[in-house]
Amino acid sequence: MPVDLNRGLRDVLDAAAELASARDEDAVLHIAIRRARQLMGTDLAYVMLLDPERGDTYMRMAEGATSPRFDTIRLGMGLGLGGQVAEAMAPRWTRNYLSDAQYTHVIDPIIVEEGLTAILGVPVRTHGRLTGMLFTSDRTERDFTQDEITLLALLADQISAALTAAARASRDRRQLDETRDALDLERTRTATLSATVDIHQRLTELVVRGATVREIVELLVEFEGGTAAVFDLAHRELSSTRSREGPPVDLLEQVLREVTAETERPAGPTTRQVADHVVVVTPVVTGPDHLGYVAIGGRGASPTTGVALGRAASVIALFLLGHQARDEADNRVRGELLAELLSPGEHDLDSIGRRADLLGVDLDTHLVALVITPPETRMSRALQTDCRALARAEGGLVTTYGDRAVMLLAGSDAGDTARDVAGRLSAHRATVGASGPLPGVRGPAGSDDGGSGTGRSGDHVGDHVERARRAARLLIALDREGDGAATEELGLYGLLFSEVDREFVTQFIDSHLGPVRAFDRSRGTDLTATLQAWFAAEGSPSATAEQLFVHVNTVYQRLERLDAVLGPGWRRGDRALELRLALRMAELRDG
Repeated sequence: MPVDLNRGLRDVLDAAAELASARDEDAVLHIAIRRARQLMGTDLAYVMLLDPERGDTYMRMAEGATSPRFDTIRLGMGLGLGGQVAEAMAPRWTRNYLSDAQYTHVIDPIIVEEGLTAILGVPVRTHGRLTGMLFTSDRTERDFTQDEITLLALLADQISAALTAAARASRDRRQLDETRDALDLERTRTATLSATVDIHQRLTELVVRGATVREIVELLVEFEGGTAAVFDLAHRELSSTRSREGPPVDLLEQVLREVTAETERPAGPTTRQVADHVVVVTPVVTGPDHLGYVAIGGRGASPTTGVALGRAASVIALFLLGHQARDEADNRVRGELLAELLSPGEHDLDSIGRRADLLGVDLDTHLVALVITPPETRMSRALQTDCRALARAEGGLVTTYGDRAVMLLAGSDAGDTARDVAGRLSAHRATVGASGPLPGVRGPAGSDDGGSGTGRSGDHVGDHVERARRAARLLIALDREGDGAATEELGLYGLLFSEVDREFVTQFIDSHLGPVRAFDRSRGTDLTATLQAWFAAEGSPSATAEQLFVHVNTVYQRLERLDAVLGPGWRRGDRALELRLALRMAELRDG
């Protein structure tokens, strides 16, 4: 049924009012095709827009279509009904498109699939230039009257105005959003600058009043929250502070190890996301000196995190450099004092004692001499640093050489002191030999001055250092690298075997005890224990039986087996001495 013109005009006016309220292109086109179907009473309505870059038109939006390929239609200028509308910028219609010879048929398969027959298309123009086309279509034959063509063209004009207004509104909204973003960015920058000035001022105050590294770390956490920590080059924690919500310090250390595995000295702050925490690591440097790392972790990095870390790292670098200089001076004095004590000749013991007192070293108490031997041929810088730090912490003296360190520490039990030092240096697998205790360098063993304040301290201190060196060498020969022991614990064996190597000790043990151990392994016996008990009982069968909790006849049987394994003569003379040495060496090697 033809559309009533007066009613159609009212519908166009209503559509214009609705289109004027649309805020963007999608809303305009939705209203347009819905109103076009209602106005024309057709099965379909759709809009195709001009693609200026490709010079053709493409399907933008449709209502009433069922074919999935309908949305893919593209038409060049002059091709098909739509192409003629675009080329002529004038309405075109047909009662039966597929049988209409005046159009170039290029999308017939899609038209057939959709079942379209009658089509009416009008141009959408903006300032006299083609923007797109509005179509209505039926799946049955139909004639379109001039009034219908006029009404659809009027609707197309309203679409053009609405699209122009929507584009302008979108542009205004975009500009407003950009202005808001710029304002937010400027506010953030202002806040960051304010925080930067604040932390710089606070850090300056800390430096002026000589604050500690811990106070700087606490200031970081106060500003940024989370957890902050300072590490040395060996990744050991120097100071840390953790807020209630902050991650554990172990997480910061884990990230530090990952970062330094990639590059030993990061160029600047490095950020890592671990679970629900963000960790930032930055190096602590001053000029060419790399002193350590500072790390901070929390739920998220704030805009000031990088700045705060950089400022804090600079201040911490100054502190660490100052501590390093003081430590180096302290190390030098400690080393010189110990070297003086070890040098031959007479010394002014009172002067040495006074200088030691200034370092917090008590040379009048019981002292233990220690020799620390590295697993490599030379002392690493890290091991030297840790030896010096240990001496400072324990109020001792230390001097380092290319292949060892010599230390003098307060202690009453040389073995316990050696094992404690070995444990504290376990990361380096250093072997520690000890000797002592000495009664003090100004005590009776170190004084032959008759009250004059001078004496030959180097003789008895040097003797203990030599014994400690032999103990360390024997531990290494016994394959107890990284352990600690005193000369007294090794007894005569420290004197006999201190200058041999690990291979000699192993060969000595195997050559004397190897046949007995092989017999035990093959027969499931324990003749080795019988041999040890026999010597411990000084060759008494009954005493041996008591030690082994067996009958004396069992001992005689085992001794006969030992005769068969070791041959005659093993119970007396040099052979017995060699077996006893081998047993003791094996006991020492097994710890």
